[in-house]
Amino acid sequence: MDGEHMYSVQIMGVAFSLIIIISVFLMVRARMIKEKYSLVWFLIGLFTLVMSVFKGMMDWFSNLIGIDYAPSAFFSILIACAYLLLLNTSVSISSLKMHNKALTQELGLTKLRLEELEKKMNEGGRN
Repeated sequence: MDGEHMYSVQIMGVAFSLIIIISVFLMVRARMIKEKYSLVWFLIGLFTLVMSVFKGMMDWFSNLIGIDYAPSAFFSILIACAYLLLLNTSVSISSLKMHNKALTQELGLTKLRLEELEKKMNEGGRN
């Protein structure tokens, strides 16, 4: 790969990672995302930034994990991060669904009790 093309890929990587980091920061500030979820995104942005700026580090890292072509290692890791984010989202959705079901059942029981109390009050007022 020629130097000019590699330089443009690095610029795109830096821009992409800065967009991720800044976007997540702004979403945390606007309370659109919780801090505990934003940490993973910050780490992905930071990882992308470091690997984009220091090409030698990407080569070293790909050799460390046994992949010959450094960009393949980089994208493999990003895909693994995406799968982890999807798994985390699935766990959160499952938890929220169970919590929502419990709240719906509690609301139904509360509504039933209220209707029974209103019925008793109406019967007691007629006597």
